[in-house]
Amino acid sequence: MRPQKLPPEHILNICALQFKAHGYAGTSMDMLAKACGLSKAAFYYYYPNKEALLLKVLEHTHAYLKVSVFAFAYSNDLNNFDPLLHFNQMHDKAVDFFSYQIKGCLVGILSIESENISEQIMQKIREIFQDWQQAFYQLFRHRLDEDSAQALAKISIADYEGAILMYRLNHDPFYLDQVKTRILQAL
Repeated sequence: MRPQKLPPEHILNICALQFKAHGYAGTSMDMLAKACGLSKAAFYYYYPNKEALLLKVLEHTHAYLKVSVFAFAYSNDLNNFDPLLHFNQMHDKAVDFFSYQIKGCLVGILSIESENISEQIMQKIREIFQDWQQAFYQLFRHRLDEDSAQALAKISIADYEGAILMYRLNHDPFYLDQVKTRILQAL
């Protein structure tokens, strides 16, 4: 029987769900292959190991975040740039991503397992957080000095990660609303 063909994006989404559900250490290539409806041999043809697959999932996630979330912090027209408007758009997209989309919270879940993950994977996770931090910095730099904008960008990432965790745990948007309120006050 010939294995079913799935689009690469679909395979990455299925694998992201497995990594979210079982963590990096708890997910095997056999589990990933079965979840995708592929034989283990066919799966290994496309992805030589779990680390290479996870790196591909993270690269795909990062590309999505850059275009669909972080991009709101940047503008070609700095004279008409409204940080409040752009932050609200970024916040709404981020909440949607972390609350409802397949790859939401994957980076946070994986970062908890840092001892089990290679430096290459950890570097990709850091890049994602650094780009998110840079997006916040782009918003804050319109109203704050360099050091204050950098510091607030760093703490905003930590605030969001904590709020996302608490939101997912309690199904209560209060935490995300509080982060949004604090950032809007700074803008």
